[in-house]
Amino acid sequence: MDPTQHLAHTWNWGYVALSYVIAAFAAYISLELASRIGHNKDGRRRRLLAQGALLGYGIWAMHFVGMLAFDLDALVQYNLFTTVLSGLAAVGFVTAALFIVDSGRPSLGRFLTGGVVAGFGISVMHYTGMMALQTGAPTTYLALPFILSVVIAVAAATIALFLFAQVSSDRALQLPNATLLRLKVGAGLVMGAAIVGMHYTGMAAIKFSRVVDTLQTDGFTTDTTVLSILILFATFLVLGLALVYIVTGNDNKPAVGKSGD
Repeated sequence: MDPTQHLAHTWNWGYVALSYVIAAFAAYISLELASRIGHNKDGRRRRLLAQGALLGYGIWAMHFVGMLAFDLDALVQYNLFTTVLSGLAAVGFVTAALFIVDSGRPSLGRFLTGGVVAGFGISVMHYTGMMALQTGAPTTYLALPFILSVVIAVAAATIALFLFAQVSSDRALQLPNATLLRLKVGAGLVMGAAIVGMHYTGMAAIKFSRVVDTLQTDGFTTDTTVLSILILFATFLVLGLALVYIVTGNDNKPAVGKSGD
């Protein structure tokens, strides 16, 4: 298709950077929770639920901040129902993947199965979220970036699940606390990059036609300003409270960890 028939767009690099910060922060918080997962069955289940909710929400928040960075030359609104549905998909599939890996002895098969489930859920979240974007412009999808985005999502999810298992292993908990912290921060930065990579690869798959119809909104809609304020406020509130819990909680230090370096 002739590129001149597509709507022009620019990138807000401040939002792009913020999307990475949110992804890396959510990944780090999830790694911290994974390292405190414990062996008590009920407590472990609660931690997994909290971990899945925080990571799924963090990925969803990163996605929509990344979409806000995509400044399209058209009137843009978001369908609130579809927006919320995409977030629930991320939380549900990521949480299911964590329980799959935790259901038995860690193995390559479990990591791959969990990675496929979580990666599929992240992809569903991304493209459902794109459906929430209403411009009145017909959209097309490029096959190669679309397929590549799904592959990246599965690979990133598989690596994330492997890292969660590593930081919660007895071997990791024998490391000095400062060393373990550096490993989790580094892993969070890498996971954040992988999550963001999937999002922007997926964005490259979507083209908006210049043939714009009259914008027809479905259900409850909101503009980008309202959405950005709500998402940013909720994101830093949720992740901030989780960080406060980790820093001040009674189980701040792993029971078998060593202090110092």
